[in-house]
Amino acid sequence: MQSKDLLFPIEQTLSPDYLRDNFWKCNFTSVKEPLQYWILLPNTVKPVNLKKVKHPNLKLNVWGQYCIVENKPYLEVQMLQEYIHYELNPADWLLKKLALMGETVMHLREIQGKSTGVYLDVLTHKKWLGGEDMISRFTVLKDSGTGQSGANILCAKASCLYDDYNAYALQILQIVGNWDFINKTEWQLAEPLYPFKYDFIEPVTFYVPASWDIKFEVEEDKALPHFLFTHDVLGDNKGLINAYFYPLHYAQNADELLKKNFERLANLNPNIPALKETDTSNPFITAFYGATGSLKYEEESDEAYLFIYIIKTKRGWYYFEQMGPQPNLQNDFWEVNKRTIELIRDSFNNPDFKQKEYANVQAIQSQFSEVVPVEKKSWLIPNWHSGE
Repeated sequence: MQSKDLLFPIEQTLSPDYLRDNFWKCNFTSVKEPLQYWILLPNTVKPVNLKKVKHPNLKLNVWGQYCIVENKPYLEVQMLQEYIHYELNPADWLLKKLALMGETVMHLREIQGKSTGVYLDVLTHKKWLGGEDMISRFTVLKDSGTGQSGANILCAKASCLYDDYNAYALQILQIVGNWDFINKTEWQLAEPLYPFKYDFIEPVTFYVPASWDIKFEVEEDKALPHFLFTHDVLGDNKGLINAYFYPLHYAQNADELLKKNFERLANLNPNIPALKETDTSNPFITAFYGATGSLKYEEESDEAYLFIYIIKTKRGWYYFEQMGPQPNLQNDFWEVNKRTIELIRDSFNNPDFKQKEYANVQAIQSQFSEVVPVEKKSWLIPNWHSGE
């Protein structure tokens, strides 16, 4: 099966009159307010189960199942939900759930929120034990309206048989592109953010989620500040960020800066690919470099995952080195770590999360139909491991 055989529309071409005559608005209000949602459904699709169904293996709940009730090709809609304790990207959450479900990604587009992370609109294929080839389209949102720390992630899933999908493609787009939390709050993050501030050769500020601690500032050389951020959960460290600040003359380029920093890690058998300069939406960064890799402590059997971010401004270099668990199917600490270092990048000297303007990309919160698709990236889908 090839993805090019499957339509993946992002603009609705059904007429307003057709949509008015053939869709109805479902308001799901039989649960507590933070989980209430609305969704547009075809008139032929009706509720078949509105009671919570738990899926322990997927660590989520189904809050609403809707199916076609007329003698027409099969079409089903489900609303999936999970409560998360720590801030992460809904896109990374969804990719892991798809892996657990055994879904194969056929098409996807990223949806970039201004400060709330990356969302995902994705088309998948799965062959069931009975031999049916199913196509599903998923979109995902996040909201913190829980009255406590944490957030709810909600996901819309619309499915049909492969042979019927292209005929249903525009109806499915209408379903997964038109829904939201009824009582959506203004804060769609799982945690408060607190500002890190330091007077270097220039003022430095960025945001870190509240569950992260600044352990210490190394005092040996105040001209080259070093900070340590840790994510401790029930006494265990699940993430660590070394942050080093340098004046611009310290290194001629990012590769030299990386080499100097990795000299201290030589005994840990670091494995890191070459840095790649990439664009960033943060207008206050002159250049940005990133890489991922791994390192291994001699007394431990598991390798730690590395995110390397290097930020260049007009006056300085800023080196961020994050270590934590490998991507795995048992917990979300890799996803939490990834989101944290992305928050640092996006808010670096940019407390309002201002974004560069691009001709082909819009930053939105939840208006799926107004976003231009972003090319599929190989790094987007991690290679999950079975353990931590």
